[in-house]
Amino acid sequence: MKIKNNPIEYYIEKINSKDNFSFTRWGDGEWFCTMGVPGQNCDGHKYFPEMRKSLNTSLNNDKGYYKAIWNLDHGQIKNILHMLLPFIKSNNINLEWVNAGIWEDAALNGQLKPLVKSLESRNFVIVSSDKLKKIDIKYTDFISVPPVNCFLDKERIKSDMIKMTEKYDDIVFGLSSSMATNVIVDELYDEIGDKCTMIDFGSIWDPFVGHIGRSYHKQYAKTIL
Repeated sequence: MKIKNNPIEYYIEKINSKDNFSFTRWGDGEWFCTMGVPGQNCDGHKYFPEMRKSLNTSLNNDKGYYKAIWNLDHGQIKNILHMLLPFIKSNNINLEWVNAGIWEDAALNGQLKPLVKSLESRNFVIVSSDKLKKIDIKYTDFISVPPVNCFLDKERIKSDMIKMTEKYDDIVFGLSSSMATNVIVDELYDEIGDKCTMIDFGSIWDPFVGHIGRSYHKQYAKTIL
């Protein structure tokens, strides 16, 4: 399983040059749901059967946007390799993966400021729960999603994103919508993928609004954006 480690500058340059792209991340929660494991992820988002179906569909749709996974020695993936590799092989999933840890690495290495500057140069629209409304980043607009089980509100979120592309030019959507992000991006890509950039940022912004939900958040919580 090959994973391409593009540097943060690679994505910053694409944002700066308005070279639209989309980027989704596949961590343990996405894989557990995809493989049919019952229950919920660490943030309390349930593994809905319909979401499992949609995630599997997106894995079989190689539409040209970036699908990202953590390096195989990372805890997100290392701990599930015994399940993941057989699943990928048996389902003939042959994708060109990129490194999903790029945003966390940027935060831990003090490289978020150039990224934020790039986002602020575009029409940056945050798609997240309301906790991120107070983040100290200049964003153009905000699409609110439920704090848990946002997959259940998927169609409304998609509709709001489409409306944003009609309202603004030159949009970068920053999605922090848990596992629903993967489905939303895949289902919207054919319709608006050429009009905007869609990036799964996960929880990297949480420490800047006082929410420490991951152990690594503590390491950059005092960083100034």
